[in-house]
Amino acid sequence: TVLALSRRIAVGDSLPLCSGQLRWLHPDDANVSAAASREYTSGGTAGEPYTLISCGPIDIASRLLSSGPRLQRVICLSTSSTLTKQFSADAAERRQIQAILDAETKLQVACHQRDIPLALLRPTMIYGCGRDQTISRLAGFIHRFHLLPLAGAAAGLRQPVHADDLAAALAALACREGLASLDCTVSGGEVLTYRELVCRIFAALDLPVRIIGLPAGLLVLAARLSRLLPGSAVLNAEQVRRQNRDMVFDSNELQQVIDYQPRPFHLTAADFDLPAAAAALQPPNRNG
Repeated sequence: TVLALSRRIAVGDSLPLCSGQLRWLHPDDANVSAAASREYTSGGTAGEPYTLISCGPIDIASRLLSSGPRLQRVICLSTSSTLTKQFSADAAERRQIQAILDAETKLQVACHQRDIPLALLRPTMIYGCGRDQTISRLAGFIHRFHLLPLAGAAAGLRQPVHADDLAAALAALACREGLASLDCTVSGGEVLTYRELVCRIFAALDLPVRIIGLPAGLLVLAARLSRLLPGSAVLNAEQVRRQNRDMVFDSNELQQVIDYQPRPFHLTAADFDLPAAAAALQPPNRNG
């Protein structure tokens, strides 16, 4: 039996998953920890769960840990943005990152108090799931307008990581004997410039590359104006400036624990779609 937390599915929804059952709990439920405990004690599982793998908001993992099952290990996704946006000039970004850091601290303290090892992973730019907020959004803009403005050379280095590689790393950590606490970045298998990344999005969409190089200040203004067009805004001022900043991290610490071998950035049109396995688990449309 699998217990799942989702932002979009209400308590009580359930779907078959292989020979078991997938039960959904909504994280907005104030009693989510108690509900999780009830599911594990009365929902057909033998005993309480051994590992918590958190791929959602970190505060939910803290809530589960504080009053939920007696876990033996916690594996949690955060983001490398905590290393690149903490001192952003954009106030909204700073607030967002501070909230993540506060949630991390709360989870770290809770795990330490209960002597539970915590593996905290900070992935770089995630793609390949059709739901990411960077590459898929850029692809949406390119698909709509058949062009993309960039800030100057857009020479900042990136290292995108595929969602499948990240999921495999989580599974490997869950199966690792004697897992110790870990706090590390997780990157993809290729380093490339922001401009080259964009060129590969055009290629994956089977579109000719049409990049408009603009001074950063002018593109900042254009990004602000684009927010007046529904569904077209993909950048804020700081994101424009970061196009020429390197945002690359290694995965050496993770590779010392598991055999992590991420793929290079070979983008295809399928990487913009929700994976078939995930699509099969989408809940029924409550509105018909």
